[in-house]
Amino acid sequence: MQKLFPIRDQGSIKNQTQSKLLIVAGLFLLCYATILTLAPAVRFHAGSERYQFQHWVGVLVWGIAFSLLHYQTTQKLPNGDPYILPVIAFLSSMGLMTIWRLYPNLGIRQTIWLLISSTLVFLGLQFPDYIKILRRYKYFWLTLGLLLTGLTIVLGTHPLGTGSARWLRLFGIHFQPSEPLKLLLIIYLAGFFSDRLSAYHRKIEVFIPTVILTGIGLLLLIFQRDLGTATILLLIYLTMLFTTRGDRNVFWVTPILFLAAGIAGYFFVDIVGERIGTWLNPFGDPSGASYQIIQSMVAIAEGDLIGTGPGLGSPGLIPVSVSDFIFSAIAEELGFLGVSIVILLFSVLLYRGIRLALQTENSFHRYLTLGLIFYFGIQTILIIGGNIGLLPLTGVTLPFLSYGGSSLFVSFGGMLFLLTISQETGSKPQEKTLHQPRYAMIGLLLILILIIQIVVTSLLAFWFNPNLVNRPENPRWIIDDRFSKRGDILDRDNHIIKTNIGEIGEFTRSSNHVPLYPVIGFTHPIFGQTGIEASMYPYLRGNTGYPFSTIFWQDLLYNQPPEGLDVRLTIELDLQRAVDNALIGHAGAVVIMNANSGEILAMASHPYFDAADLQTQWEDLVEDQSGPLINRATQGLYPPGSTLFPFMITSQRNLVQQFTQPEDRFHDLISDPGCALPPAEPLTWQTLVANGCQNAQLAVAETIGADALRALYQDLGFFTAPSLHLPVADTTIPDSFDPITVYLGQDTFNVSPLQMAMAASTLSNQGVLPGPRIVNAVEDPQEGWTTVQKLQSNSEVMTSETVNWVNQMLQVENAPYWQVISVVKTIHEEDITWFIAGTSTDWQGQPITTVVLIENDVPELVQEIGRSLIEQATRFLGQNP
Repeated sequence: MQKLFPIRDQGSIKNQTQSKLLIVAGLFLLCYATILTLAPAVRFHAGSERYQFQHWVGVLVWGIAFSLLHYQTTQKLPNGDPYILPVIAFLSSMGLMTIWRLYPNLGIRQTIWLLISSTLVFLGLQFPDYIKILRRYKYFWLTLGLLLTGLTIVLGTHPLGTGSARWLRLFGIHFQPSEPLKLLLIIYLAGFFSDRLSAYHRKIEVFIPTVILTGIGLLLLIFQRDLGTATILLLIYLTMLFTTRGDRNVFWVTPILFLAAGIAGYFFVDIVGERIGTWLNPFGDPSGASYQIIQSMVAIAEGDLIGTGPGLGSPGLIPVSVSDFIFSAIAEELGFLGVSIVILLFSVLLYRGIRLALQTENSFHRYLTLGLIFYFGIQTILIIGGNIGLLPLTGVTLPFLSYGGSSLFVSFGGMLFLLTISQETGSKPQEKTLHQPRYAMIGLLLILILIIQIVVTSLLAFWFNPNLVNRPENPRWIIDDRFSKRGDILDRDNHIIKTNIGEIGEFTRSSNHVPLYPVIGFTHPIFGQTGIEASMYPYLRGNTGYPFSTIFWQDLLYNQPPEGLDVRLTIELDLQRAVDNALIGHAGAVVIMNANSGEILAMASHPYFDAADLQTQWEDLVEDQSGPLINRATQGLYPPGSTLFPFMITSQRNLVQQFTQPEDRFHDLISDPGCALPPAEPLTWQTLVANGCQNAQLAVAETIGADALRALYQDLGFFTAPSLHLPVADTTIPDSFDPITVYLGQDTFNVSPLQMAMAASTLSNQGVLPGPRIVNAVEDPQEGWTTVQKLQSNSEVMTSETVNWVNQMLQVENAPYWQVISVVKTIHEEDITWFIAGTSTDWQGQPITTVVLIENDVPELVQEIGRSLIEQATRFLGQNP
């Protein structure tokens, strides 16, 4: 590195300073490039076959270019400023490597433009008198810039074929005339002010030509809808006007004018209104107008203090990350420290420029230097401010860093002017520095704004970090899932339900039982997360369950979470298959539960979907009236109808025992009991309840009263959403409850199949309402399988003596279970058939509850399915009925 940037004059402090600073910049570039070479191997946990080397072309060109510029400046500009070239070398190296890292095809183009731009500086230093030519033909240069910009209205194109036509294409090269227009305007203003201010005293005569020509440029840019460049052009003009003995009111009127223009644009210009609206409410339209700024701020937050590391982040998720948002792209991979260095380097450049303007005795050099510093400072402030949400987005590039040949070429042209002027200034003894408080004030203001931007960036990186990183719009978990295995989801016997397939970088999820998707859910980059995949994602992803040190080192070394932890469910996969087979062709839900522990042995919702087809079938699934995306077992709400009957009679034991024949107390039941299935003769309480006889239920309910029944339903959990590692319907106590609604369980009174299974469990579990459980355990990396606590505890609802009496009364002959069948209409006059059943008190195994719901009037079918499932459930648990 010392050979690239040698100290040619050991007696020159300036030569030594420039050489040492360029060596630092070169070492930074070598480190950055080396990490980029190794990054793919680190990310893919692979060997040398994953190394990448194409960006070393950029390193080679950068080294040659700045080595020659260092040689040229030490030879031609021995008294020049020793900080300008190293600062720009540092900035351009950072930008070049970021572009290579994101888009190698653009990296080679930027490398070519770096070579062209460096050649411009090299040749310009050979002929230092060029600066006199710039001043002499200032009108010609500005007119040429205006003409080229105007040509884009007729001949303009876009490099990508779509978008604003702001480029001209010549010999296959796209060039944006608005970029050199900024530089040409500065040259014109510097020459004009240095020529006229000493000759005229009436300010109006001096400033009218500048207003006209600047106005023409602004009109052309506005016509192109290039409002970012127009803003920069106007600010450059106003700051130069103020610092060249313009009226002091310019300084105070400028922000007022911009505020008024912003308000007018907000209401009358679509693009201005959209950008200001997004700035005022950056999270208002996450998938639309706010997407860019949200992704920009998320990237800064992801970077934290030291960044994810070059090549290990995901800055490509930010739209236009190599141009408008390169600051955020750097922030993600180099962190707050990296972008703080960027801002400090620009601050140094501004300081050296203001110092140069104060020292030079040549008025044209002074005004040209001021214009260049204002250009670099204003454009930097606007682009960084837009990236961090401090200012509205302007769509301009960050000098020396952003991708864009026109921008880089013009920026290097500005560097050439500064280097040339610094030689003229440094070659003369500085007896005193020109006292110009306006120069100092504007320079200090620009640097102060940059410091404020460092503070705001730190807030995004640290203070708002959790909120930004955890936003649903942050898709970086998708990248994590592709590179680091997510944990498997297993059934109670450790049979795999969902697992990973593919290689590192291409991991995807695969299910061994597709009908379980409404319950297990999915994690999709576009459609989000549902089910167990969502609720247990921190464990499945490896963000929770590991020691802090493991997560920290994994993140530091790979910018990836550890391999996810396996999650064991309470589902019995063979029983689940039997349930889903029974529901084929029917819309409905099934819940089979351990009535004692609340463990869900099977949960089905039909129709279902296949998450592998979400990308192609999403719109059809959303529009499907049968609701395949909904888990009917937990999210479907249905009127309970006569399934309430067995719970009602728990409070009417004396009535039932006194009138063993129902018609003795309720004579009307003989002619019309209103049953789902015809009851056997003679009528008994068992046949009335088991067959879902609504009129009999109504008669009993009226003797109990609506208030007592509401209290009973509250205790059974019908008005409370269950707590489970699944999305559940939000059920509440209705504001008004018509007594008939309470008595018959119809109209606005709705419960989910899961709630019904929990309530039914009380009749097989000594009157205790079980808290549901579907997630059983997580495989701790150190301690093995660790039980996951239930989210809802058990609660005693009825006395064991009462429920045992009801259980025995409803028990099916020659079977170890009781059952109830019910048919009810929804508020939309749609038929619903319920089947609820539970093991009897003499059952020797774990108590089991089964709930079947089918969205149709098919009591015989539902009874057949229900009986088959509870019998299979008892066999699966080790005892034949």
